[in-house]
Amino acid sequence: MKSISLEGMNLLRFELLSEQAGLVHAVTTRPHNLAPHRAADRELATENRRRLCAALGLEFDKLTAATQMHGAEVLPVAEGDAGRGREGRHNAVPFVDGLITDRRGVGLLSMSADCPTVLVYDPAHRAVGVAHASWRGTLGGIAANLVAQMQRSFGCRPSDLMAGIGPSAGPCCYEVKDDVRRVAATRLEHVHRLIPSRGGRFFLDLWATLESQLLEAGVPQANIEQARLCTMCDQRFFSHRRDGASTGRFGLLGALKPVQ
Repeated sequence: MKSISLEGMNLLRFELLSEQAGLVHAVTTRPHNLAPHRAADRELATENRRRLCAALGLEFDKLTAATQMHGAEVLPVAEGDAGRGREGRHNAVPFVDGLITDRRGVGLLSMSADCPTVLVYDPAHRAVGVAHASWRGTLGGIAANLVAQMQRSFGCRPSDLMAGIGPSAGPCCYEVKDDVRRVAATRLEHVHRLIPSRGGRFFLDLWATLESQLLEAGVPQANIEQARLCTMCDQRFFSHRRDGASTGRFGLLGALKPVQ
């Protein structure tokens, strides 16, 4: 990913997706907490969201977020959804972890403090989607579902899609217990590769798992970019596992470029 500074915020962008003129996107970093429900500076989160939208040339009133239930459900942004969740989870789009839209200027926000976030863009049909991919959502196939819902809602062809898998706890650090590995074994064909054992401990490779889902859904390998930044190792990011449950949240925002 490449670093940029806008409106006093240090942001990251996928290099591959940065070349797409019709897409606006960024991943935020510390100290800018985007979660109004978390951290000691939670009262600053809404203003941080406003600053992010301003930096990207988007209207804050159209910023849209899901409740993030740690599942695999994905919904298109319907009439009346734009702007839901912009100030917090109390009115976010319920029951889902992924959102898609073909409406220009509608920013889709996905937040994290160790879970991967996924951005999918279709330059041919002008559509975009984001997803919060917890281990439950990942094992539930959220990346594949994101592709499927873009096909169903907007007629997207997987071969046209471009995807970015954002920073998260990496395979170096994301330890899981045997109960998670057992569940994964019912879903993943190559569980021993994706959850290897090191010293009697299991480590889930969320990045490889999500990439394999995108590949199986038909997204070309050349169109997938991995951030490969571990939030537990990299102090630029909030990390639940490193810093505790009260830490803030960074975000991935994706949108179709607004009409000028």
